[in-house]
Amino acid sequence: MRNSRTVRRIQRTLRTARKRYGFEGATLKKIRLAYQVFFLTLFFVLLGMTTQSLVGGYPVSIFLEADPLVALATMLSSGTLYMGLAWAVVIVAITLVFGRIFCSWICPLGILNQLAAAIFPKKRSDEEKMAQNRPRELYHFKYYILVFLLVAASFGSLQIGLLDPICLTIRSFSTSIFPAGHELSQALYPQLNFNWGWVIGGIFIAILLANRIIPRFWCRALCPLGALLGVLSRFSLFRITRNLDTCTNCNKCVEVCDGAAEPQATTKQAECLMCFNCIADCPHDALSYSFMPPTESTEDMVSLERRKVLGSVLAGAAFLPLNRASHLNSREEGLPKAYDPKLIRPPGSLPEDQFLAACIKCDECIKVCPTNVLQPAGFESGLQGIWTPIAQYRMGNCLQRCNLCGDVCPTGAIEKFSIKDRIGNLEEGQKPIRAGTAFYDKGRCLPWSMDTHCVKCEEFCPTSPKAIWSVEVTKKDRYGNTITLQQPRVDIDKCIGCGSCEWACPVSEPAVYITNAHESRAENKRLKLLG
Repeated sequence: MRNSRTVRRIQRTLRTARKRYGFEGATLKKIRLAYQVFFLTLFFVLLGMTTQSLVGGYPVSIFLEADPLVALATMLSSGTLYMGLAWAVVIVAITLVFGRIFCSWICPLGILNQLAAAIFPKKRSDEEKMAQNRPRELYHFKYYILVFLLVAASFGSLQIGLLDPICLTIRSFSTSIFPAGHELSQALYPQLNFNWGWVIGGIFIAILLANRIIPRFWCRALCPLGALLGVLSRFSLFRITRNLDTCTNCNKCVEVCDGAAEPQATTKQAECLMCFNCIADCPHDALSYSFMPPTESTEDMVSLERRKVLGSVLAGAAFLPLNRASHLNSREEGLPKAYDPKLIRPPGSLPEDQFLAACIKCDECIKVCPTNVLQPAGFESGLQGIWTPIAQYRMGNCLQRCNLCGDVCPTGAIEKFSIKDRIGNLEEGQKPIRAGTAFYDKGRCLPWSMDTHCVKCEEFCPTSPKAIWSVEVTKKDRYGNTITLQQPRVDIDKCIGCGSCEWACPVSEPAVYITNAHESRAENKRLKLLG
């Protein structure tokens, strides 16, 4: 009884506030627009600051760290909750109080979908609008995606980054949309090239164009974060409710509903995006945003088919073992293909199995990398590792005095490290952080095979003393002339696998190349007889 009196008292207070301050639907829509502008601007400002010159001290990864799906999935896959991801509690708390408000007020992809629908509108009759905004079985698909991703994560395969809206948006702009701006004007963005950029950008554009077919198609049918927040919103305190005495069933609310939540009937709480379009457009003021309205006025959760849920569970459980079974590297004692010699992770990365259990494919590290050496992976580590960061040294080199990738990683897949840790101190017994080791193909090396003077690799080697050193050799060429050459060699103890030698090599198929042999993060990749 005491709780019910408290609820009624709060409801009366809110009704009085609405009358006094005019908090009607139109006002709420204006407030929402202001929040959308603020958060979308903040998102792009922080994304733009994810560069070598601006990243220091700014929370450039805050949108990722506040993502509840990232926090939950990484906790399931790695067994730990990275400290920065505790910000996700804020979004969870907001959802439990106000409903699925994140999707329509804060989420950059949700806002961009709404913006795309406004820029590229499709004329529809009132009947077509109502038909589009009625609940469909298709709109339940996001819940099956969520089940699949969370079950896969619990078995150690973290794939939420493929479809999480924050990860997807950052990855799309970092590796495709922003670099494409260079083609329009060199002043807009530096010239950067990324593998898979056209695929990543194409998927993003397709998501935006899908609004012409079904409004907010991504939010309604595909978004796993929206599905998670929909599950949480069933417990929310504030909800949209309908006054049956004043409602005339004109269906104006259905025409403008962003979430296909059926506000003209029993509002589907899990689908409601809290856009407040229905309240603003209701000609009879029959809809209101109320504190703990009667339970019969809303429907907490959509009904899912048990067979489809079970299928999602089985698919998630089978994903990791099937992926690993089909990507074995028979050359190295059955190690997964993830240990392919050419698969080189950023410095400070966790061991490969732990890395794949923590990396969300957001590509923040790729965005911040000043040399373009980090690229989205293809199938080098199997399907499980697609679009995770790898180093490709023909694109650039890994700077010895750079630790930006560890600074911006939101999940700890790349650990934070200092420049001192990166360089090491062999005199004090502190080994440097090694990404791999350089090897020579003497059949392609100019001094070794073609009697041509070249010391590019040694010149560009950044370590002190240099890991690339040369032996002076005097010999006769085919014409009997005496020539002196500098033939390069590698000091394995000093090589950190930065790739400067491979990047600088003038041979089209480089004569010096980096493999992940002797990398710091993997004990089973140590070279024989070496520490």
